[in-house]
Amino acid sequence: RPDIFDLEVKCPGVLYERVIEAEERVALVQEDSSPLGSEVVVGVTGEAVEVVTPLDVTALREALQRCFDDGIRAVAVMFLHAYTFRRHEEQAGALCREIGFEQVSLSSEVMPMVKAVPRGLTSCADAYLTPSIQRYLTTFKVGFDDGLKDLELLFMQSDGGLVSVDRFNGFRAILSGPAGGVVGYAVTAYDEAGHQPVIGFDMGGTSTDVSRYAGTYEHVFETTTAGVTIQAPQLDINTVAAGGGSCLQFLSGLFRVGPESSSAFPGPTCYRRGGPLSVTDANLHLGRILPGRFPHIFGENEDQPLDEDATKAAFETLTASINSSTPEGKMTPEEVAYGFIKVANEAMCRPIRALTSARGHDIRQHVLACFGGAGGQHACAVARALGIRTILVHRYASVLSAYGLFLADVAEEAQEPAASSLETENHASLAGNLNRLRAEATKALREQG
Repeated sequence: RPDIFDLEVKCPGVLYERVIEAEERVALVQEDSSPLGSEVVVGVTGEAVEVVTPLDVTALREALQRCFDDGIRAVAVMFLHAYTFRRHEEQAGALCREIGFEQVSLSSEVMPMVKAVPRGLTSCADAYLTPSIQRYLTTFKVGFDDGLKDLELLFMQSDGGLVSVDRFNGFRAILSGPAGGVVGYAVTAYDEAGHQPVIGFDMGGTSTDVSRYAGTYEHVFETTTAGVTIQAPQLDINTVAAGGGSCLQFLSGLFRVGPESSSAFPGPTCYRRGGPLSVTDANLHLGRILPGRFPHIFGENEDQPLDEDATKAAFETLTASINSSTPEGKMTPEEVAYGFIKVANEAMCRPIRALTSARGHDIRQHVLACFGGAGGQHACAVARALGIRTILVHRYASVLSAYGLFLADVAEEAQEPAASSLETENHASLAGNLNRLRAEATKALREQG
């Protein structure tokens, strides 16, 4: 329950369509306990695992066949303790492929770590996203001569590293777009000599992404996105629903910006498609956007400039409604537009404070690296509110996320679960495991050239 005072709790939707309960059971062997099964094996972590109930392959085949006959083509498999005992998941995966499922995501392969629920949700996300990504890649390559078969094709992952197309999968691609922006400003805005930390301020059409770079990329290893917990390395990027397309509303006596968005279509009111008032309209009404410098791509024939008159009329109507419902009733349309801008700016300041002041960093000692389509319109106000004295606007600010793809390095990750306690007598064993993983990752990078 994320908000204990919320009287109407809405559970987030799920990615899966159907659940099959497999007849199987394994358990970790506990000290001073009698065994429950006839077979005891040593798992990947070195823990003893007893097979209480072997996997009922016949019953599972029947259930999977019914799903396949109903049109389901992607499967995520998660069994308890599969991070250390993988046999049952591998048997289930082989059965799924034999039946004909196109996408099979085993939790023991996707993310072989403890904590069954995040491991299962991560596998679901991979099974949900990977088929769509593969379809996109197929259509993308078809558009080129020979399907790019003689070229190395790399894609950005959520951790800020590039990976070859054949190793690209769904659950590692959730933040691949914002990750490109982080790499872009980290490489171009950070001063190695001065060591002054940089805050990335990426304001687009529907949201704003903020992050921090102080010489090394800051990662998180478990995040919750849209109610789905993903257990995978990702750059530490905080997102707030305040962008150029965020809708402006006056509700219960309060100015509200977002989280609803006018999106690219119909877009803000000034886009000539009958869209709602948005942050872009507020900037236009205050003279912060110059229609003469904006592309003339609007209207029925897509040759008209931004519609200043429609934005002005919409703000006049909204101002009249606000004045009629407040005791003072003396606001002008410009004051209303500026009020929404201040609300949007404060919404964007909060995640920046969470990345800096809340973690013990002096926010005043940072540089604000501003990029994204709408970042330049709000950077000065955000910096002033936070006490930041230096703002950097890259020459490629509007496409810095794409430029970051060009600047990023190929990355390889290797991990495995461990059950040892962090004590002196185990240091050598743990160091050996880390060295082995490092060697595996190095070998994989060399194989990729």
